[in-house]
Amino acid sequence: MKITTSPLAVLMALSALAVSSCSEPAKEEPQVPPVLSIKTQSVTGDAGSQFLSITASGSWTLSTSASWLKVEPTSGSGNTTTAVLSYTENTDAVRTGTVTLTSSGGISSASLTQNKKVVPAPPSDERGYGAKTASFKWLELPETKSDDGLEFFTHSMTIGSVQTRNYSFDWDYDDLVAPWVAYPLSSWNIGSGSRTDQWGVDPLLPESKQPIVYKAFSGFGSRGHQIPSADRLSKDANIQTFYGTNMTPQDYDFNGGTWAVLEGKVRDWARKTGATNGTDTLYVVTGCYVGNSTRKAYDNVGKAVAIPESYFKALLRYKNNSSVGHKGFMACAFWFDNENKYSSKISKDMSMSISDLEKKLGYKLFVNLETKVGADTYKQIKDEDPSTVSWWWN
Repeated sequence: MKITTSPLAVLMALSALAVSSCSEPAKEEPQVPPVLSIKTQSVTGDAGSQFLSITASGSWTLSTSASWLKVEPTSGSGNTTTAVLSYTENTDAVRTGTVTLTSSGGISSASLTQNKKVVPAPPSDERGYGAKTASFKWLELPETKSDDGLEFFTHSMTIGSVQTRNYSFDWDYDDLVAPWVAYPLSSWNIGSGSRTDQWGVDPLLPESKQPIVYKAFSGFGSRGHQIPSADRLSKDANIQTFYGTNMTPQDYDFNGGTWAVLEGKVRDWARKTGATNGTDTLYVVTGCYVGNSTRKAYDNVGKAVAIPESYFKALLRYKNNSSVGHKGFMACAFWFDNENKYSSKISKDMSMSISDLEKKLGYKLFVNLETKVGADTYKQIKDEDPSTVSWWWN
């Protein structure tokens, strides 16, 4: 049989063959397995929150295995470090919950363990845990006033079997900084351990009323501790030093330079005091002074936080049967602007009396000391020029 094909038909067949030989099936994009990570996997019994880190291609959803855990948002797309995991207070046994990330690439889970909250016992002595009132007679506390617009808070900790105060502070809801943080310092309550870097939310305040600083402030400097991390090395006590209420926007070089050197010197003075029994103690007030500053830094969710003009430390040393001081007490203070313009060496000419510092601040320091030593001795302690007292500089 003879088959006749027209030239046009041949041309069309050849064209179709060429197209067919050059075309390949579309390839599917590979599905990347999602990754979910929780920075702090073991937390205290206090209510709190932290950011989650999500790595995922395309859309994803978040879910939790327990009612005491909450995630926000519950869905999204792509990578993010701003999803928030929050948890309620735990007054029962240790508990563990799971957060699950689901995407087209698969499933990733992470667990969070929450310890039982330690409920402090009522105060039995000067080292005990106080109520939220500045009238409690701890020697480190500055003056507080009912009409100053500030609110007083105290964090507790446990050392061995002793429940005691960690630190106290006044809170400014407008500037979102603590004007002062006060605490006793000794070898006993410094403890042992290492820096946790567990940046977190203070459970004593609503999240909306404090800086959220899992990451650095935006717009200025460092997350400057007021009570230093190294002043509380026991794990749970150290975690409390990383709360947003203990942070202020501090010049980066000043924070890691002069200020860090002073913090180390204060710890040396505390250890030199020999405070191991709850009696011989260095009482410390660390604070920031906003003054007329209008500058702002911003926390991780965009809240404006005042950038302080200056910082100060006030120290009250008590040594039983001491041959120096007044009835066992002596004091020293420092004031620095929030900028890197100082020598890293802390020298006597940088110090000042408590009375001179009070003139800058506009309120009294160590206000409970007067009833312990009397008005005349109280004035002597506060007026003394620490640069003339060799104990501080030997």
